[in-house]
This record gives sequence, structure tokens and C-alpha cells, in this order.
Amino acid sequence: MNTNKPGSKILLLENDRARAQALEAIVAEHHLACVQVRREALATALQTHYDLGGVLLGEDFGGSREAAAAVAVALEVERPELPIVLRRASRQADGAADDLPEALRRVPRTSWIDDEPEALQAALATHVFSDDYPDPLVDGITDLTFGRLRGLFPDLDVNWDTPSVVRDRIIFGEVLTLIPIETAWCRGWLLMQAEEAPLIELLPPRAGRDETSDFRDVNGVLGELTNLVWGAFRNRYLGNAQHGAQEGENRAQVQVPLLINHRRRYLSFGSDNPQLCIKYRLTCPTTGREVVIDQRFVFSLGWSREGFDETAAQAAAAAEVEQASGELELF
Repeated sequence: MNTNKPGSKILLLENDRARAQALEAIVAEHHLACVQVRREALATALQTHYDLGGVLLGEDFGGSREAAAAVAVALEVERPELPIVLRRASRQADGAADDLPEALRRVPRTSWIDDEPEALQAALATHVFSDDYPDPLVDGITDLTFGRLRGLFPDLDVNWDTPSVVRDRIIFGEVLTLIPIETAWCRGWLLMQAEEAPLIELLPPRAGRDETSDFRDVNGVLGELTNLVWGAFRNRYLGNAQHGAQEGENRAQVQVPLLINHRRRYLSFGSDNPQLCIKYRLTCPTTGREVVIDQRFVFSLGWSREGFDETAAQAAAAAEVEQASGELELF
């Protein structure tokens, strides 16, 4: 069963296994999934996980504060967009000099004390879940995307993973499409990403053609899916706002260039806004072959949680259902 409450995936860098498990239990209550990593496996973990929301770093990770400082510097170089939350063993006495290495004072976004889990929760809320994505919005996105996927891939089973908040800027797969989105309460980009080979294998047969599918077909179907989802999002949410038109006009004047580094598989939208990521899994019921469609919403140019009208969104969704079922009367 799919659940749509957005969570996030974070690296957990702790020496002590019992402490790591205790932290994992604490953050799980706040929809966070931990990836426990040993010091010697950190480089491999960074290559494997491209969709992280942050890092929990123990001040003695690696055996000492100096070792933890070296890890912080390495993370700053490799993934500077990931917020690091540092665990301190104890609070400094008033007036006492902080003996942390310079890198552990400079690189982490914030820190918390070992026996103050409420401070950890506040840090994660501020630095990982800084944008609040309403449940009806996430439900609406998965609903309209599911319908378009079923239309393009009628013979495949479609499911999706729990939506997540991602701060990484790493590109997934070889094929990526981008299209701008804009309403009175949000402005940014819709992305669709996929690996080429698995998608080629699951493309439906092309009418009137005997040739096997190739990368051009992948480009075409992913572009079509992006356009269909964009159109459905626009139709449902274009007029969904509580703010005035003047505010929307002022916001529309702002533009930020995209930056793409192909060698590093890096894509930046010019802001620190987290990305809402939903992974859809398309599976052939006969062969078991699967392809992942990675969908991102990046509200990098404008975001107003207060401007999202849940009642209007639900009414728009109900109207779409009536229209699809043929029960909507036309006058």
C-alpha cells in the first residue's frame, strides 16, 4: 500500500552501533530513514545514494574529533548541498573554550547535545524539512501521475515509493526532461528522470513498425509523460491560490539560471530549496522487469505553503473524476 507522507533519507555516521540504533528509532518517528555507514564505506555510500536529505555526524566518528572533522571536510567538498547536523557529546561549560576542530565548528549547519533529542528534532525540521508539502498536494501529484503512467503503459503494474524530501543535486539515470511550472503559490520546475536501458525494455510496441525501440523512443515517451503530468498539474492547480495577482506578477519577474555539470551528474536550480521526489516503479507482470521513473518538483523560484488552498485542490480533483467518468454535464 502506498503512503504519501513525505519523508527523507539521511546518512547516519556514528561509531557506536547502539547509539546509531537509538538515533534511528528517534528519527523514524519523524519520517526519516537512516543509512548507517562505516568510515571506510563512506565513499561508496556517496556514490550509491543520490537522493539524500542530510547527514547526522557524531563528533567522534572515525575514532576521534579530528577524524570526524576530516569527514566533514570531505562531505563539504563532495556534497556541499547536504546539511550536516553534528552530535556533541556534552555542552561546553559557560566561558569554556570550545576544543572542537575548526572544521567541525564551520562545516555543520547546526549541532545538538547527546541527551537533548528535542534539539535534534528541531534541527531536522529546520534544515531537512524546511518546506512543508501539504498531504493533499502530494496525494494529488501521485494521483495525476499514476493516471498518466497507466495511460502510457497500460500493460505494466504501477506503484510508487514513499515520497521523500531530497537535498542532493545528483542526476538519476541517463535521460532527464525539464519543464517549468507556475501557479500563484509556487514556481519552479518539474523533472522526470530514468535509466535508458530498463525503460527501452518495457516500452510498448510501436504501431506499424517492426524495429525495436531505441533511445529516441525513450526520449519521446519520457517527454510525453512530462508534458501530460505538467498539463494535469496546471489544470488542477493553476487557479489554486489565496494570494493576489500582484504578488504573482512580482514573483514571475525573478529568473535563476540552471547549472548542469554532465561530468559530475550535477544539476543545480540556483537555490537551496529541497526537492519533492517521488519514485514510480513500472513492473512487467510477466517477466518481472522493472523501471524506475524519478519525479522531482523543485519550487526554486517561489513557494507559499499558505497559498495552497486544500479545499480548492480537492474540488478540482473531484471535478476531474466526474469528467473522466462522463458524469459531468456540459452546458
